[in-house]
Amino acid sequence: MFLVKKYIDAFYFYILMLIPLFFSCSIGESINNYKLGIESYEEGRYLTAINYFNQAFLEDPANPDLYFHRGNARIKLEDYDGAIDDYSRAIVIDSLEAKYYLNRGLAFISISKYMDAISDFDTAAKLDSNNSIIYFNRAYTKEQISDYDGAIQDYSTAIEFDSSDSKYFVNRGSVFSFLGKSEEAITDYSKAIEINASDSVAYMKRGQEYFSINEFEKAKNDFKSALELQPVNIDAYFSRAEAKLGLNDFLAAAVDYTIIISMDSTEALAYYNRGICYANLGLKNNACEDFTKAGELGLYDAYEVIKEYCKAKDKVKKGQKR
Repeated sequence: MFLVKKYIDAFYFYILMLIPLFFSCSIGESINNYKLGIESYEEGRYLTAINYFNQAFLEDPANPDLYFHRGNARIKLEDYDGAIDDYSRAIVIDSLEAKYYLNRGLAFISISKYMDAISDFDTAAKLDSNNSIIYFNRAYTKEQISDYDGAIQDYSTAIEFDSSDSKYFVNRGSVFSFLGKSEEAITDYSKAIEINASDSVAYMKRGQEYFSINEFEKAKNDFKSALELQPVNIDAYFSRAEAKLGLNDFLAAAVDYTIIISMDSTEALAYYNRGICYANLGLKNNACEDFTKAGELGLYDAYEVIKEYCKAKDKVKKGQKR
């Protein structure tokens, strides 16, 4: 029979990069423009916040935290060069404040200047050596330059300083997974779930890891847990359907593909894979309707299946995975 086209490899793992935009109280609270700038920032009015910080500079032009806060607002507006300039000005005034280097490093990440980011995180770690966030962000940056051993080491250091954050375990588990270390990856994802039972990403990643080692029942259960937390997650429905297919439960998989189609009627892959399920259940007419719809939506491989299966009398044959 033709096999379903694989969706799970197309699921983009999202890295949970925490961007801590700290606020300090080193500026005197009597400075009205400063306070108004902070309030505007917290309300998401970033341009207004920048205007207030600009006014505050007239009263306190040498205060590094004003540059820091304005840099934070610029990051929110995706003005990364402007943010880097502000953080750099803050560093010129006070070169011993770790948060200035940390946030400048995050701005460098946003424009893919990874070595500059690592340099800033190195300095921040020297100034604030117990700050887990610094190691977490440096680990993420090391992943971007394929320094996976260094990333694991930094995630591990972050965990040493703060073992209560599930994201640290999720990200380290992702590196282990990439390196083919399924046991270590599953251990980390399980720890993340133990810390935060509402971490849907941890369930998704552990489910994908179980799927990769053919533990389909465990994978299915994890995708189910992810869906309980995020009921409209199409990726989780695709993944659960594939786990069910691994268990040869074509009817249950077809149900998941039907749910996907109800959520997005333009999802060609769902029609194609549901067609495969119907074919395996002996529902040829339903299968061919789905293959036709998949082809109409741009999945042109469906037309080959139509020629070989829908226009022939023999049963559908197994084919390839994507």
